[in-house]
Amino acid sequence: MSRHLSVSVADTVLDANDTEGNGHPVLLLNGMYATQRYWKGVLPLLTGRYRVVTFDGRARGKSGASGDYSFAGCLDDITAVLDATGLKRPILVGWSHGAALAVRYAARHPNRVAGVVCIDGAYPMAPIDDAFRERVRKLFRRNAVPIKILAALGLGSRMSAAQAAEANIEFNEVLGGFAADYAQISCPVAFIKASGKHMGATEEEVRTMRANLDPIMASNPNVTVFATVPSNHSRVVAKHPDTIAAAVDTIASQALHP
Repeated sequence: MSRHLSVSVADTVLDANDTEGNGHPVLLLNGMYATQRYWKGVLPLLTGRYRVVTFDGRARGKSGASGDYSFAGCLDDITAVLDATGLKRPILVGWSHGAALAVRYAARHPNRVAGVVCIDGAYPMAPIDDAFRERVRKLFRRNAVPIKILAALGLGSRMSAAQAAEANIEFNEVLGGFAADYAQISCPVAFIKASGKHMGATEEEVRTMRANLDPIMASNPNVTVFATVPSNHSRVVAKHPDTIAAAVDTIASQALHP
């Protein structure tokens, strides 16, 4: 049996769903502009074996708009959902932006997280410059219409193109200091890497981004690569639900039998 929840946080209300059940809890964290609907291929593979909670971030899916779309606000949303559902030490499964949220949350709240599965995200980045910021703004201005269409279909964010761009810029600034987060990670973290393109990035930038994980793994044995799958960044969740479910199983086993 599952239940639908409305979770109050800051100046808005989040839409959430809880499969309930007695299995180990799992919290799925969406990509930056994605919604719960992107997990539709993963959920059947976890439901019944795990207690799975999903939710839409601010101005995504059925959740309300907000005056705060910051990375810190997204972390607050995780706390609000955990408190509302009563999840105890869940496995955090994050895609892209959600992967970075999962790592930072685990680093800062080690007693609240049993393990993490990162799906092609949470890669440490070099500090960005003004040229990068302007490139992001141009990209989102150019894609303003597709952004509105995805929002109307319930598949994207209802932020304006300008708001979405600034959220993306802040996100990349956060990743510039992410090595410190990995230094604090004490739970198992399994990565699923995609091998293909990432929207708005060159092939060289994508290779560098994913290679930035190598020194993290060398310094922290809790961080491993579970699999590298043939997919671009945008399609990895839809194309490889079996790999994601297998990674969750592995992390659950490690969390129960460290």
